[in-house]
Formats: sequence, C-alpha cells, structure tokens
Amino acid sequence: MAKIQEKNRKYFLLKYYVDRLFKLAYRRVEYHGKEKLPQDGAIIFAPNHTNTLMDALVVLALDREAKVFVARADLFKHPTLLKFLTFLKMMPINRKRDGLDTLAKNVEINNIVVDVLHDKTPFCIMPEGTHTTKYSLLPLQKGIFRIALQANDTFGSEMPVYIVPFGITYGNFFRYRSSMLALTGEPFNITQFLREHPEYTLPQQQINALRVELAGRMKKVMLHIPDDDNYNATIQLVQLYGNEQQRRLGLSGNSLINRFKASKETVANVAALLQSDPVETQELLSMAEAFSRQRHALGIGMKSALKPHIRLSLIGETVLLILGLPYFIFSAVVTSPVTVPYAWLSAKFKDRAFHNTVQFLIAMVLLPVLLLLPAIVVAIVCPWIWALVYAVLFIPAFICFYDYIRLARSTVSDIKWLINRELREKIESIKNRFTNMLK
Repeated sequence: MAKIQEKNRKYFLLKYYVDRLFKLAYRRVEYHGKEKLPQDGAIIFAPNHTNTLMDALVVLALDREAKVFVARADLFKHPTLLKFLTFLKMMPINRKRDGLDTLAKNVEINNIVVDVLHDKTPFCIMPEGTHTTKYSLLPLQKGIFRIALQANDTFGSEMPVYIVPFGITYGNFFRYRSSMLALTGEPFNITQFLREHPEYTLPQQQINALRVELAGRMKKVMLHIPDDDNYNATIQLVQLYGNEQQRRLGLSGNSLINRFKASKETVANVAALLQSDPVETQELLSMAEAFSRQRHALGIGMKSALKPHIRLSLIGETVLLILGLPYFIFSAVVTSPVTVPYAWLSAKFKDRAFHNTVQFLIAMVLLPVLLLLPAIVVAIVCPWIWALVYAVLFIPAFICFYDYIRLARSTVSDIKWLINRELREKIESIKNRFTNMLK
C-alpha cells in the first residue's frame, strides 16, 4: 500500500509539472465544456487526432484527474521506455500496420481497459487510429467501440458507459507557442443508446451505429472541413472572413471560442452556397485559393492581412524587437541545449506533426537541468545573489525566445503586406463578394 501511495504521489507530481509545461507551450489556451463530464459512469474520451503526443496532453491537462491512455505498441519495445510509459499510465495498442498477428494481443489490453473503466478512471483513445494535420475527421476505427461494448457487457447493468467527444483545434499544427482550444462535447451514453436500439443485435451492427453517432458528435466540437478539392480554399476563406463573421454573429471579444464559432459558421455557409449556387461559390473559392498561394509564396501571415492598423502595429513591433534584443540573445544562449537538439532531431522527422512533441519532450527533460545546474555552480563560485539573478532571468527565457522569433516573423510579414497593394485589394474583393453572397 505504501509503495502504491508513493507511486501515485510521484505520478501526480509529474502530472502537475507536465500540465504546467504543456500550457506554456501555447500562447493561448482555452478549455470549454468540462462541466458536461458525467459523474455517474465510466468515461472514454474520444479526441480528434492532429498533433501526435500533444493531443493526449490536451486531454491530460483538462483537470486534475489521472487518466489512462493507449499508445503505439512499438514505443513499448525499449525496456526503459516501457517502464516510463507504464508509469505515465499508458498502455500499448497494436494496429493493422504492425501485423495482423499482433492484433490478438489487444484482447488482453482491452480486458485491462475494462477493469480501469470499472474503477471509474477515465480512459482516452484516439478513435481515428492515426493523426492527420488537417481540420478534418478521418474515418473512425473499431477499437474504441469494441472497448465500449465490452465495458457495457461487463458492467453496464451497474453503471452507464460514456464516450465523450473531445474537440481540439490548434491555431497552427506545427509552430511552438501557437493557440489551442479544447471543447468537451455532449457525453454519448452507450448503455442507453443500446437499450433504446434493440434492433442492433450483432456486434458489427452496433459498431456501425455507434460510429455514425460518434462521428457526428465529434464534428460538432472540432473544426471539420471536408478533405476534398475545396479544403485549402475553405480554410483560407474561414481565415479571411473571421472578423466579419464574428460581427455578423454578434460575438464580442477575440476569444478562441468565438473564433471557433465564426469558423464553423463560415464552413456551414460555404457548404450551403455550394448547394444553392455552385458556380459562383466555386469562383469565390478559386479566388481564395489563388490568394492563399500568392500569400504563402511571399511569406505573409494571415495575421498581417487582418490587422486593422498595420502601420501602428509595425511601429510597436519594431520598438519591442529593439528593446528585447539583449534578452533574446541571452535566451538564445542559455536555451541552446534545448533548441539546438530540437532543430537537429526535427529535421529527421518527415512528418512535421511530430515537431511540437519533440520540442516538448526535450524541454521537459532539459529545462530543469539548465535552471538548476548553472544556478548551483554560480552559487558556489559567486555570491548567492548572482545565482538568484540567473534563475530569475532563465525562467522566462525559453518562452521569450520563441515569442521574440514570432514577433520578428510577424514584423517581416507586416512589412511585406504593407508594400503589397495588389494583395490588399484582393482580400477586400474576396470579403465583399462573400458578404454579398450571404445576403
């Protein structure tokens, strides 16, 4: 018992550290809908999957509760990593790509998961089975439904089994210190659903029905854009028309949830216009896509294109860059043991979705070392006050390093936007045309 309590203390201490560091990985973080979580049954979280490990960390940081996750089985092959992942309450799950013969091992894992759910410990699994760096939902795999059905067969008469749709929307899939919005959807009571639909007698019938229902619920809490020929153009239109859409909806403030609502409305508008006036809508989307290609070719960010007072913004950014340069140089030097290995390792990953995960893991391990070790050395060879000064300067250094780079990138983008009159005229033309079509 004492060993279990000690292990739990270590887990929650590590969880606290991971949660804090995770939220610092984003400039803006918003959670909504946590009050919807049921208290009377077993909970299976079903988040959309776009950003590898970071998606799991979004769910983990939702509240103080411990949660159990599954991860790719190949990560558990190394003995040291096996112990570490097990300590983090993660379990291996095999996929078809790992070989059909390995899928039999999932039976034992599912049994353990059912026991975890019976103890009312929340469980999280990515129902898409793999990640995609798009605002789209991939087809849902069977794994989550098999677990839910097995749990319901085991203890559904005692308490209900819920699948909770969980939507994650990132401002940028690849950049560190972007934004993250997490929405908890309406819990899907599997026990009640099966009771109300006795016509689904076969497991495959039940899985198919559950898949359709869950997919619909997940799309409500995430920014879902059909992955078709109009995908890129629709994203560009969503970004271009965001501020106007918020005004049309009467949404005040620049919160992430308001941006999300405006984006969802724009996607719905495009879908409706494609049905009612496909020719003109397709022309509008072609204009938006051409604008996007030209903007990306010039290295201009969308924030520059949407700034109402870009000249004032440019002056403020330039002043901040000049004033912050000395501290940026200090930050670049003291955090280089984190940023340099990250740059080297990330270059080896063809899938850029892993970049934030690599950055986070390196920072999680090395930042405490870089804070404590130099401070101790300084305290030994110099008056203790210098060690304190170093610690105070170091603590925000990692965040300030990336924010300074973001500010520099934004300044260059603003300059390019300011001198490109052709693009400024195009954006007004696109927005005006879309506004007229919505009337």
